Amino acid sequence: MASAVVPSNVKQPVRITFFMKKKNNLSHEEFHKYWSEEHSKIFLSVPIVRRNIIRYSQFHSDNSIDLTKFGVGMVGYDGGATMWANNMDELLAVFIDQDYLRTVVLDEEKFFNRTEVVAMFGWDEDKWENVNAS
Repeated sequence: MASAVVPSNVKQPVRITFFMKKKNNLSHEEFHKYWSEEHSKIFLSVPIVRRNIIRYSQFHSDNSIDLTKFGVGMVGYDGGATMWANNMDELLAVFIDQDYLRTVVLDEEKFFNRTEVVAMFGWDEDKWENVNAS
């Protein structure tokens, strides 16, 4: 298995975020509804996911907001799926698991373009959290 060079002082989980583009035949509403309500159930039904992934989050992009007027470019993706695991080996084991490949990958092909997925791997370094915010 591949090994990432995570600094020895990093004691928190590793994470991967996949950025995806919806299938052209789906509206944004259809994409977000299916991903949120159907795919998440399928993803979480796979035993290795329940064993190895300690947190799973979906980021649903709002493409109606134009940030270019603030000097910020838009990345052009419809969503991002983030998964956290205790270490790289546990994370990578999910993506080579036969049940995952048969179940999750097959479902993913229904609603986003797998060939256009890009990812970022790393760890979080929280610098501040406003615990008093309501």
